[in-house]
Amino acid sequence: MLNIVFLLLAVAATVAVYLIAPAVSLWWLLPMLVGAYVGVIVVYFVFLFLASLFMPTKKPIQKPNGFCRFMIWITMDWLMKLFRIRITMKGKELLPREPFVLISNHLSDFDPLVVLAVMPERAIGYICKETILKIPIVGPFIYHAGFLSIDRKNGVRAVKTLQRAAELMKGAEMNVGIYPEGTRSRTGELLRFKPGAFLLARDADAPVVVMTTKGTDAISKNVPFRSTKVELEVLAVLEREQIKQTPDKELCELTRTMIEEGLK
Repeated sequence: MLNIVFLLLAVAATVAVYLIAPAVSLWWLLPMLVGAYVGVIVVYFVFLFLASLFMPTKKPIQKPNGFCRFMIWITMDWLMKLFRIRITMKGKELLPREPFVLISNHLSDFDPLVVLAVMPERAIGYICKETILKIPIVGPFIYHAGFLSIDRKNGVRAVKTLQRAAELMKGAEMNVGIYPEGTRSRTGELLRFKPGAFLLARDADAPVVVMTTKGTDAISKNVPFRSTKVELEVLAVLEREQIKQTPDKELCELTRTMIEEGLK
């Protein structure tokens, strides 16, 4: 969608220049079109930067900002097409209508971007590293879209982050994504799962969606010369009662086994 808008604006700018200066050789039209396309992209990101200046990240949000969510989705969708990332998702019909906690294996920094691109109709905010929110343009937009930073080294602050996420889920009907491994796997082998996702699910009285992610680790290797196939698959939904009645250690082992089997 965004790419079509960029192309149309670039074509309009090229035609306008040609009409104003008809003496320009036809051989220059293609370079002019490419230059106009790049120029439109630059203007778009300047707009995002200026908009981000009016988005403070110190004050807690009450609910995800619809404008930020839309701009994130439309930008992610454009990037997926630009990088030739082909996403397929299975089991999407299993997703609950109510707010849920989404867990998956973690292969790449592209993992949440892929999910945001393929599920625009869902208000998904991720639990992320504090450094992510400090990135210019990106930080303010994702913060106001419902992303929350977590300090893994400070247990008290980490618990407060999960409590805040539960409040947003109950009050703003937002879904929250967590990678229970805590960090991305460098080898593709699943790391030990941490119980934060299940603590959040209990606090928010929400189900947990278990999903696998395949192929995102190849994106950085393939761009820009080759396309990348990414597969997402919803394996199961753990209902509230099961989460309440099952110890964290068992839930970690159960979901890790499910994802491990789903990746084979």
